[in-house]
Amino acid sequence: MNRFRRMGLLILVGVLVIIFAALSIVYLQQGARQRELGEQINKLSLTLLKPLPNAEELQAEYDKVNRSLSPLTREGALDIYKYIDKIVGIAEESGIDVDPDSGKFNIPAQNLVGEVKVGEGNYQFLSFKNIRVQGDYDSVMAFISKLESGETLKTLALKTADTSQVELTVSGEEKARRAEFNEVRSAVIAMMVDNALAEIPNPINYAGGTATNLMGDDPDTAVTVEGFPDITTTAADKGYTGTGIPRDGYVLYEYDKIDPDDTTTYSTVSYISTLKTTYYYTCEADGIVRQFDSPDVATATEYLTNEEFKDVQSAIIAMMVDNALTEIPVPINYAGGTATNLMGDDPETAETVEGFPNITTTVADKGYTGTDTPPRDGYVLYQHDKIDPDDTTTYTTVSYIFVLGTELYLDVLGTEYYYTCETDGTVRQFDSPDVATATEYPHSEDEVKIETIATLDVDIYTKSGGEGL
Repeated sequence: MNRFRRMGLLILVGVLVIIFAALSIVYLQQGARQRELGEQINKLSLTLLKPLPNAEELQAEYDKVNRSLSPLTREGALDIYKYIDKIVGIAEESGIDVDPDSGKFNIPAQNLVGEVKVGEGNYQFLSFKNIRVQGDYDSVMAFISKLESGETLKTLALKTADTSQVELTVSGEEKARRAEFNEVRSAVIAMMVDNALAEIPNPINYAGGTATNLMGDDPDTAVTVEGFPDITTTAADKGYTGTGIPRDGYVLYEYDKIDPDDTTTYSTVSYISTLKTTYYYTCEADGIVRQFDSPDVATATEYLTNEEFKDVQSAIIAMMVDNALTEIPVPINYAGGTATNLMGDDPETAETVEGFPNITTTVADKGYTGTDTPPRDGYVLYQHDKIDPDDTTTYTTVSYIFVLGTELYLDVLGTEYYYTCETDGTVRQFDSPDVATATEYPHSEDEVKIETIATLDVDIYTKSGGEGL
């Protein structure tokens, strides 16, 4: 019996040891879980300590949502027109021409009403199918963005949005406006290049507050002096040393140009074919032209170009003047089919040569006769190797624009768009390199312009419960 007692005691102790070991393992396994639960409890406690929203505020928010989802009853069928008016208003705010005669905006008559169950509630939805909107890319995208944001119609859901592009032949007044703008802009470039002006001394600029449509002095107003872009610079300031009386200023029509080789003589030249233009213009010192529909720039409508385009066009003028170019020899032009956003040679692509507007003209063609490390070919805007005209064995590196391209130096400026350039320095701007498929931003005499068309389906949700439409 003593032997059995000892054996029973050993078995009992063994069982207790096994139970203790098992409990220890379970405790160790659950320790991490307990700590995690403890952290969650602490976070929940902090949340519970925050004050609950005011009941009146909750009720007000509920009422606001409830009102926006008011049922579409037969008596309320005119609400359809309310929603149409709101969509039209969004389009107008986005810059879309909503005049029915323009054909740029249309909401078809076939509007469908359906019902959907969400949770415990039923909701009506009013569907507008195949809304068609047409305009410039930025305006169409702004319209779509405003619909998606819900800032005007919180219960509107944009279901589909398909976009495409269409080419429109510019005609009539718009074609004439673009042609005139291009003529004035080209004339300013020609005048600056012909007179070796890196800057126009006293331009009739935007800050002056008044645009003009007189490109030269009007013979019918003897008491005043007119002209564009500069009527202030005197003949003496232009270097005249003769005894004649040349007209002051740098103007585009019947301009008295001082002969640089004989400053006692001058000749009269015109860079533009007409004394008076239909539209009104200002010009900055760097040659950038702005066009308006009336002389007071504070109240006039301006036909805008973007800032980057102005920078590139200004840099082209500066490069041509600085290198005594009346024409760019082999420009990257529209006929070549490819625009670029690299204003100079990309150091990360050693196997290719990039730049704008010319990467083809050799250093020998530029007049280099030295034996040092050869300068880079071409006439480019960023880090251009300029041959010294007084010592063709040397060159210096200059930049007319302080950006290389989109992928590089974005912190400085960044060329967001792509460009071509004609031999006379006229720049064209695109949103991608392939000019055949790219959207061009018209800044010149383009007989074709590109517009974006969007076809949209939207649903407007309302609370169910009325008689229906």
